[in-house]
Amino acid sequence: MNELALISPAERRVLAYLKRIGRCDVKAIARSLRVTAMAVRHHLAVLEKAGLVKTTLKRRGVGRPRYVYSLSASADDFFPKEYGTLASNLIRAIAELDGEAKLARIVEHMKEVEVARYSPRMAGKPLRRRVAEMARIMTQAGYMAEWEQLDHRTFQITERNCAIACVAQQCQHACVCELAMFRELLQAAVSRQEHIVAGDACCRYIVQSQQTRKPAKERKWQSSRT
Repeated sequence: MNELALISPAERRVLAYLKRIGRCDVKAIARSLRVTAMAVRHHLAVLEKAGLVKTTLKRRGVGRPRYVYSLSASADDFFPKEYGTLASNLIRAIAELDGEAKLARIVEHMKEVEVARYSPRMAGKPLRRRVAEMARIMTQAGYMAEWEQLDHRTFQITERNCAIACVAQQCQHACVCELAMFRELLQAAVSRQEHIVAGDACCRYIVQSQQTRKPAKERKWQSSRT
């Protein structure tokens, strides 16, 4: 999430403390981190505005109620994850135990699920709007996609980031199915001209309406799988 880049080291320490403790008040945080309560309140205000911390009013039998702080669901993105390693290990295990053909069928099934999921967003739209929607879908999935129209029947989609880079390096079926998904959702001739897995800076696709002219020749690439 974008807010994480703006979080200071002191605010990161507050997040880490709440992760360990669960929920606590300002005094407990200040005592543990050896800072003033005023400083803690400032950090908590920043974190709350970023959607990383939530506040609960806790009532006691006698005396004024107190505010306790805990991490929000969004704060989970702040802490390290090993999804990429897990995915790579699963791919390797499937290929070793059941063979490449089984792995290809699994990835193909995942592609069909995605096509079914996104098809309603394409329904009834002309190619230009389908291309724009495809770029939007891929950006939402983490690919930093852009699109532009090259001429009256040709478009370009550029992905600046590979959201599944560790998977794509292990399994070329993932990239094959992404290209197939583009073709099915766009209902157009699609060719890949640049490929991150092949060492390019981006994945670039040429999209052409399915009429008389042949699509641009697709560039060959080799998987970096070892």
